[in-house]
Amino acid sequence: MKKFLTAAASIVFLAFLVHGVAFAQRTATGDRKLDSLLGKIDREAAADPDGFIRQLSQRHNVPEEEIRQARERHNLSYGDTYMAASLSRISQKRIGMIAEEYRQNQGKGWGVMAMSLGIKPGSPEFKRMKADARGSLSHMKTLAKAKKNLHKQELKREQERDRRIKDEARGKSQGKGKKK
Repeated sequence: MKKFLTAAASIVFLAFLVHGVAFAQRTATGDRKLDSLLGKIDREAAADPDGFIRQLSQRHNVPEEEIRQARERHNLSYGDTYMAASLSRISQKRIGMIAEEYRQNQGKGWGVMAMSLGIKPGSPEFKRMKADARGSLSHMKTLAKAKKNLHKQELKREQERDRRIKDEARGKSQGKGKKK
């Protein structure tokens, strides 16, 4: 029984390890800060996928439908989708073409992809891409915070309305407001 449990635990551990390595390779650019930003973009965008795609569309001047198609067709994470849109804007290529090229050369990562498009690490284009990622992440966080605050306000209004309804119901059943 112990051998079985040990084997099962080992298999589960290996599965998580392989998944983690695959994810790490998936968004690798060769720049630790940009990789970190892309991981954060993944997490923030998962909370509001439509808002993320809308924002990407506006920032990079790519139609939302094209972004959705590239993401679905090439199984891109949100960080990968960001990189594809960003490289699409800089290279003036369609996002679908960028995503397809990336998938064909996936093991090489986004850094190699950017270099093949003439975007070298440390170049003004690369720095702008990094700054845009920071701005995109910041914008998503601001929107998430505003959405959360709006939800809290709606919840408070709803609770206040429910309280008033209960108070009115109690007042009527106790005969308040009636003249004797």
